[in-house]
Amino acid sequence: MGNIKDTVRENLINFRKANKLTQIELADKIGYSDKAVSRWEHGDVIPDIETLDNLAKVYGVDITAFFKENPNIEQEKRKKLQIGNKLTISLLSILAVWFIATIAHIYVSIIFNLNIWEVFVLAVPVSCVLGIVFSAIWGSRRLTFVVISMLIWSTLAYLYIHWLNYNLWHLFFVGIPLQIAVVLCANLRRSGGRDKQ
Repeated sequence: MGNIKDTVRENLINFRKANKLTQIELADKIGYSDKAVSRWEHGDVIPDIETLDNLAKVYGVDITAFFKENPNIEQEKRKKLQIGNKLTISLLSILAVWFIATIAHIYVSIIFNLNIWEVFVLAVPVSCVLGIVFSAIWGSRRLTFVVISMLIWSTLAYLYIHWLNYNLWHLFFVGIPLQIAVVLCANLRRSGGRDKQ
């Protein structure tokens, strides 16, 4: 691996040229002078992390792309776009759960004159199930375990509220060993490969 300073310098030039920007145009976009951009590209100084993050947003790539030797610029852009698309699909699916809960609440309120506000409490664990599915497919292990924890506690909260007349506050004690199990499972390491963090 070459010098990190040279790698960043070359990538700054390549990303700017790939986006068909002059040094002056880039400087205007990020609020710096063209002299600063020129100094970065000559290797006199390296931009700080905050500036690299702003540059990454301008180019539509992840900040780590500046530190890779010979990054495929189009591939880096596609990867960033895919992450955004996956997040959008996940959030739209979860939004559909809340939309259905709202429609059910309105329908039952109008037709049967009942207030089933519990449907919104139930929407939380259902959203968590979708979150677990999408996180397991596209996300990281850590996020999956966080959403599993949310599922446990929101399900217990729903059951408690649903059976409120019975005062089953003891039900929350079930969550303690389940939460400990989630934490222990989250600390397990996969054999034969890197963890997706």
